[in-house]
Parts: sequence; C-alpha cells; structure tokens
Amino acid sequence: MMFQEIMVASQSGPYGIRIASGIYRCVPEFLREIAGESFRVGLISNPTVRALHGEVLLTLLKEQGFTVVNFDFQDGEKFKNMTSIQECLDVFLREKWERKDPFLLLGGGVVGDMGAFAASILLRGVPVFHLPTTVVAQTDSSVGGKTGVDHAEGKNLIGSFYPPKGVWVDPGFLETLSIRERRSGLGEIIKYALIGDLELLELLDRELNRLGSELFDRDLWETAIRLSVRDKARIVSEDEHESGLRMNLNLGHTFGHALEAAMGYSGILHGEAVGLGMLCAARVGERLGITEKGTEKTIAGMLRRAGLPVEWPRQISYARIAPFLRNDKKSRSGKVTLILPVAPGHVVRVRDYDETNLTVAVPV
Repeated sequence: MMFQEIMVASQSGPYGIRIASGIYRCVPEFLREIAGESFRVGLISNPTVRALHGEVLLTLLKEQGFTVVNFDFQDGEKFKNMTSIQECLDVFLREKWERKDPFLLLGGGVVGDMGAFAASILLRGVPVFHLPTTVVAQTDSSVGGKTGVDHAEGKNLIGSFYPPKGVWVDPGFLETLSIRERRSGLGEIIKYALIGDLELLELLDRELNRLGSELFDRDLWETAIRLSVRDKARIVSEDEHESGLRMNLNLGHTFGHALEAAMGYSGILHGEAVGLGMLCAARVGERLGITEKGTEKTIAGMLRRAGLPVEWPRQISYARIAPFLRNDKKSRSGKVTLILPVAPGHVVRVRDYDETNLTVAVPV
C-alpha cells in the first residue's frame, strides 16, 4: 500500500507517522514489521469506536495469527482518571503481559492518552502503537508521546512522556464522526496555522468552509491532516519534553483546558474549548500590547467558518477558571507561561506580565 510517512525524532528512537486512507488494513503487517517477535497485542479502545471499527481490526489481526486481548475504556473525558487506568492494568496483569507485547490504541485523544499512560507504567513500559480515529487524535494527541489522565485540580496533570513505536493515520475513519466532532478537530488544525504553518494558513484561507461543511472531502482532510502532522513532528523532534518551542503548541490550551475543567469536562468538546482559548489569548495579548489589533477578530472569523463556537459560556466567570489556570502544567513559580498570538502565523511565549491582565480573557 502507498502511504506518506513523516518521521519524528525521539530520545528513545525515531518513529514514523504513516498516513493513507485504508491504512488500517495494513496494521497486522506493520506490527510484524516493527514489533517483531510478539504475536500478542492488546487492542484498547472504547465501546463506541469498537462498534464502528474494532471488529474489522480484530478479524484482520486474528487472520494474521495474532492473539488479541481486548480492553475498552468508558467513553468520555469524565472517565479519564486513575480508576480507569487501574482497571486497564488489572486486565493485562491478569493476562501475564510481557514487555515485548504491544498495545494498539484505537480511538480518539482520551483512549490514546490513557492507553499510552497505562503502557508507560505497565512493567515499566510496553510498546505502544496509535491508530487514531478523530481529527484531534490524528493531527495532535497521537504524535509526540504525551500521555496522561485528568485530576480534580486540572486536565492531564498526571502523566508521562512516552513516545509510541508508530502512528498509523487513516483519514477514512473521520467519515464516521459527527459533524460536531469533525469541526471540533478543526480547532487544533487552526492552531497549527496560527502558530506558524503558513502553507496550512493558506489552505485554510481557501478551504476552511469546505472543511467545516457537512460534506466530507477525504482528500482535503488528508491534506490538512498531513500538514498538521508535519508541523507537530517538526516541533516535537526539536523539543520532545516541552522545555521551549513545543510550548507553542499550547496556543489556546491554557484557557481552553481551564474552561473544560470548570465545566466538569461536560458540554464542550476539546477543539471547541481550544478555539475559545485562542480568543482568550488574543484578548490578553492585545491588553499586553503584544497582539496586533484585529487578531481576535481574524481568529473569530476562522472559527465561524469552521462551524466552531465563538461565544464564551455565560455561566463560566473568570473566577471559575482562575484556579485551573494556576494549576496549568506550564506554570513556573506559580505563574503560567502564556502562549500569545502576535499575528496569524506568529506566536510568542510570555512569562513577564501582571496577572491582573488575565481577567480580560473572559468577556463580561
């Protein structure tokens, strides 16, 4: 099968992101190629995704001689916690799992984050492969080795850096998503354009309405995914553990994660929150004199074209998100590093600011 492969550098060894429609049918071949001697695989998913894609994949694996152990996380961000991780570990420890036996993670960001975290601590590390099924997972969360679960104090506060052995992206999976889920993923794609991918910015200028429409154009989505993955791979190859450049990928996430937590991880999708978070960042940037006037309006226009919300939830005040901002993973000495847009295609990292300026993030 013909596929595009984008390589990622990692301290534990390089790995490839292979992109092509229908690539899921090559999974058994790829596992043999990369995982080597193991003929046992843990297929980790959730009930929704397993019903759509799991049985076909299970059949393909068994036809090629693999023994498959199945585990499903419950569906939804509210189950992204240590209780779910314990349930997963219990299953594979009872199966007498071995370090050579890989996990294959079939699902979106929640499955990928939790499955990879479980893999990183089971037997001090078993191999992980991602087969992401959502836009957010295909463009962002499956690449770079971030794993984690949520805590009452904030999102993804428990986790590890644990690079996969391979990522296999099948844009055809996106056709089974709801239009809201696809549009949510555009929040992450818009982020890549705004932090500096000018080719992607030009693509979105031409095609964002089509990407946000009911009609699913597989070739167009594959192009947008490839450009996003290329950018993510370049950044994490340079800064695997988020000490500098990789922080730019958090544009919109500081305020977005705080909003998700304040809403109890219910009623809003991740990409929707990221979009609103980018508007917050633009407001703060304009207050600090960093962001060019009109940037917030430009970002809002992109979100509208993508079918994403631009109105902050009225019930969530700044006081509601403030505790979660203070617990952000990028905080140093109790102060969060802000990722602020200068203009579309250019962002900066800022730590020297008066925290009272953050209150403008949430419109009154």
